[in-house]
Amino acid sequence: MKGSLPLARLQSVLALCLALVLASCGATAAGLSGGIRRGGATDPPAHAAAVAAGDAAFALRADRAQLELAIQKYEEAVKLKDDDYATYEKLARACYALGDGWLFFEQNDNKALFLATYEKGYGYAQRGMAALSPAVEQRLAAGVDLKDAAQLIGKDGIGLLYWYAVNLGKWGNAQDITVVLTYKERIYAIMERVLELDPQYFYGAADRYFGAYYSIAPSFAGGDLDKSWTHFQTSLKISPYPATWNLIAEFYAPKRQDGKLFDEMIQKVLDAPEDIIPELAAETRAEKRRAEQLLKRKADGEFPF
Repeated sequence: MKGSLPLARLQSVLALCLALVLASCGATAAGLSGGIRRGGATDPPAHAAAVAAGDAAFALRADRAQLELAIQKYEEAVKLKDDDYATYEKLARACYALGDGWLFFEQNDNKALFLATYEKGYGYAQRGMAALSPAVEQRLAAGVDLKDAAQLIGKDGIGLLYWYAVNLGKWGNAQDITVVLTYKERIYAIMERVLELDPQYFYGAADRYFGAYYSIAPSFAGGDLDKSWTHFQTSLKISPYPATWNLIAEFYAPKRQDGKLFDEMIQKVLDAPEDIIPELAAETRAEKRRAEQLLKRKADGEFPF
């Protein structure tokens, strides 16, 4: 039947809906192992040098070797100062960038590394939340779920919330529906907190997430194409981030069975200059690769047009 999806594809789509838009230092998705060591860096000059080196390398993250170096340097920094929540945020973002911008395209060859990188990302973000807020650390240690404990995080920790959610989402989605279902409420609640704290954050990230969520979810699970479109358009008004166009093409257009919209969105990504958002040139380059992959999937008959 036109528009129907095989069961395996439906499960994959539902998984991404529930986890999208989605191990280190003892942290896991379930809790935090080991208390935060608070106080000054054990070697302040070395800590400052490691952070600076990490920042310099991350600025060159279009080069994979530099991105990997950034992660290495940031890891050195948090070993010297365990309550450095700002560097935990940088680590979580860098891990996501490595997973989404590089390993995503290699996952068939090294699935273990792909998963481990996202796992490190959400682990660092969770530890960063505990480092930022002793109250969050206490609640996690008492067994409170992070979706509840994270409500104590203010705007100074919004990056930790966001990079936690997207790393965990991508990690879960890359496995199976049972993993996703375990964490779907946590991811959704954390993204709601991000939206509440700052709708502008990371180029309309929360609205971009909810646009994907509502486009993929079946109606009985809260799917709503009108809500999806509203969230996508809100995100695009904030910023013309090519990832939003790719998400519309991959999830919204097939649900509408709108092949013309799919083609328009993909073309927008391919035509966008790499510096459409100057500070996100590396991410835009990855989105262009993703758009080419989506075109191939369409040519292979994966979408119901």
